[in-house]
Amino acid sequence: MEALRWAAEITSMLSGEPLTPAPFMDACRRAGGTFAMTAADPEPSRAAGYYAVRALTLSGRRDDVPDELPRWFAGELAEPHLPASSDIDEMFYVLRALEQLGALGLLSPEVTRSLVHFIQACRDGGGGYAGIPGRPPDTEHTYCAVCSLSLLQHPLGPAESRVTAAWLRSRFATPSGLATLTADDDAPSLAASYWGFRAGEVLNDVVWTDRLRLAVEKLGKPDGGYGAQAHATLWESYCGLRVLSSIPAPGGGER
Repeated sequence: MEALRWAAEITSMLSGEPLTPAPFMDACRRAGGTFAMTAADPEPSRAAGYYAVRALTLSGRRDDVPDELPRWFAGELAEPHLPASSDIDEMFYVLRALEQLGALGLLSPEVTRSLVHFIQACRDGGGGYAGIPGRPPDTEHTYCAVCSLSLLQHPLGPAESRVTAAWLRSRFATPSGLATLTADDDAPSLAASYWGFRAGEVLNDVVWTDRLRLAVEKLGKPDGGYGAQAHATLWESYCGLRVLSSIPAPGGGER
């Protein structure tokens, strides 16, 4: 399901044409309008549900999203204590799916406050966010956190935003211009760069350097994809294309 989602994202970005989901999509559907990650998985998951919603939306099959799915997603966060038993990634999948479905209003004020409180508890003193309280912050969860807060109509205030942007900026302070996942990480990656870049976009702040575009371009493969290893992957190709599509080429007003 994840691969199908990335294929749909890339197809939409490059051609604007919808991708036609294979019968695989229907094979992953489960009771109650939910979705599993693969046809062989018996249980549905939040991530698979979000990927299905995104793939169907990008494929022009928004009407094929099961009617029951929005309330299933909302029910995954219906208990005030539930976020603490999950992590920001899982919460993000639910909120993004509800946004895609125009159903964020299904969350009660009490649940919304609980979600905001949980995200705030994941914030490090330096401005980054971890997946759960008490863990070291990283770029992935920082992106999920700032985006989730915006979806919950509780975006970071100016002071908090500046601190988080500074934390993200320090992740891009590498010789290559690619970002690292954490403060202790010495291996910049395309994925961490994407998450940091997207978080900066949500904060409406430039947290990357002018070396980022060239660093991403160097990871391009002859087949048109992107990857840090010998071969391109769908995920890394989406990361690379998404970043490059938002940074003007040299001579075009590069940031």
